[in-house]
Amino acid sequence: MSEQRPRQSSPYRLGILGGCFDPIHNGHLIIAEKAQTAFKLDKVVFVPAFCPPHKSRPILAPFEHRLQMIRLAIEDRPAFELSDIERHGTCPSYAGTTIERLKEGHNETAQFYFITGLDALPTLCNRLKSRTYPGLCRFIGTTRPGFNRAVIEKEIPPEFQPYVVINEIPALAVSSTDIKYRVRTNQSIDGMVPDRVKEYISTFNIYTQCFT
Repeated sequence: MSEQRPRQSSPYRLGILGGCFDPIHNGHLIIAEKAQTAFKLDKVVFVPAFCPPHKSRPILAPFEHRLQMIRLAIEDRPAFELSDIERHGTCPSYAGTTIERLKEGHNETAQFYFITGLDALPTLCNRLKSRTYPGLCRFIGTTRPGFNRAVIEKEIPPEFQPYVVINEIPALAVSSTDIKYRVRTNQSIDGMVPDRVKEYISTFNIYTQCFT
């Protein structure tokens, strides 16, 4: 009679979706959902940038507003979480540093996946610009309209390529820039953001005059 071995559980998988989320929109939610399904992620944590190195904070809506809009957008989605970890870090806040901090306290067998737009991959896989390094985590690049996948993939350093995967999703004709423009020009943003986020933007008059 053969000895029955104990069943090994799968390693915990955490997706990290970073960005300015100014504001969060339905495209962000679809990207998170598709990544969660494709890579069997246990959780996806949304990490709004507090002090991104590529943007000036006065250009962004206040962090608390961006944080609250994310909270409203994901409150009925138990697999999604919100982290304000970048508010408590150094300025500017680099992706690599944030990933390292999020990994603290997790079992060494846990797997981490940083989710980003395909166009942002070359910058994310740059040691100097993002403080990342090969093996830090896996990087999921999601396709976006208007960007040539073949060209962008060539810009990813060879040492990072084994850790990069591409997640093909349908074209998402929605962007934070377009949403802000529509708000300033009194156009509808129905279907572009969750209803609760739309109400929040209206209640606090976000993007009506500033935060371009």
